[in-house]
Amino acid sequence: MAGETILVVEDTELLRRIYTDKLNQEGYVVHQAADGLEALNQARTQNLDLILLDLIMPRMSGLEALEALKKDPRTKDIPVIVLSNLGQDADVQRGISLGAVDYLIKNSAKPADVSAKIRVTLDSAGQAPTCASCYRLAVKDHEADADRFVEDQKLGRRFWCPACEVELTLELIPRPERSGWFDAHVICPSCGREF
Repeated sequence: MAGETILVVEDTELLRRIYTDKLNQEGYVVHQAADGLEALNQARTQNLDLILLDLIMPRMSGLEALEALKKDPRTKDIPVIVLSNLGQDADVQRGISLGAVDYLIKNSAKPADVSAKIRVTLDSAGQAPTCASCYRLAVKDHEADADRFVEDQKLGRRFWCPACEVELTLELIPRPERSGWFDAHVICPSCGREF
């Protein structure tokens, strides 16, 4: 599903070019920004499907830009993936709490990994659960296979979103091709992050 428009926000020209070239090869339309102020301007004037955002930049940091993007009604619904060398848990939680849909570490994410994460994010954004036939269910902790699920999925705080500090829910989306069957996701009802 090519043709979506991505804004790559990165102050290092070489990295900006690497991500732009990879995304162009995947069929995306790519715009570039070298800092947070430029990113805000483009987000407000371009029709963007997703923003790939570095954090450490001149003039305006990525966190400041992210906060401004999420406060602006014109840009608040654009999915943002943070791509940064800041990899401490506090940095990740701050990015997610400000509204990023995901957080990737540059040193461990190859351009192909970034492209794959963008595809997954865009696909899930296009399937946002807005229909009345979708369900969100509470999960009882320590019941049935809950303990095994927590262990397998490496949920640090059981059924709690690490960014929002709210209980996660099980989201059921009906499969139109098969009555009574659902796709299931564990999701934060506040920020929409999937686990």
